Amino acid sequence: MSRRKQFQGICHDILGSFVSRYNDLEGYWAVGQYVLALDRLGERQLQLKLIHSTETSDHRAFAVSEEYYRGAVLRMMEANAMPQAWLADGAIKVSIVAPAKAKCEIEIVSDLGKTYRSAHTISVRHHDPGVERRRTDRFGPSNQKGR
Repeated sequence: MSRRKQFQGICHDILGSFVSRYNDLEGYWAVGQYVLALDRLGERQLQLKLIHSTETSDHRAFAVSEEYYRGAVLRMMEANAMPQAWLADGAIKVSIVAPAKAKCEIEIVSDLGKTYRSAHTISVRHHDPGVERRRTDRFGPSNQKGR
């Protein structure tokens, strides 16, 4: 029998996937791209909605990540026999906390109003295609490649 407290495990697993070096967009680490975008926008925090999409007309990569992680949460709920109605709200946040540090958090709110959270602070540099090597293979792990 499924329980809403399984959202805590889903938060942990989704955030682990999100901060992973295998989380790439167009061959580069996604979190580095988010930090670069935040710096260019002069913002300190980016939020990817897991329920209702964010207006990200200037940043297609944000919309792609929202769609992927929204689907990942729903797939994990389905695997745990959890009804979709239990998911009331949710978001993944990336915040710049120091020049080379970012805090990544996930928050899921159940239909009963209980909030489940997980957070990681990671070392991250701005995305720089001149220094980074692009992932060019079509095989192997890549979090946002498959469904």
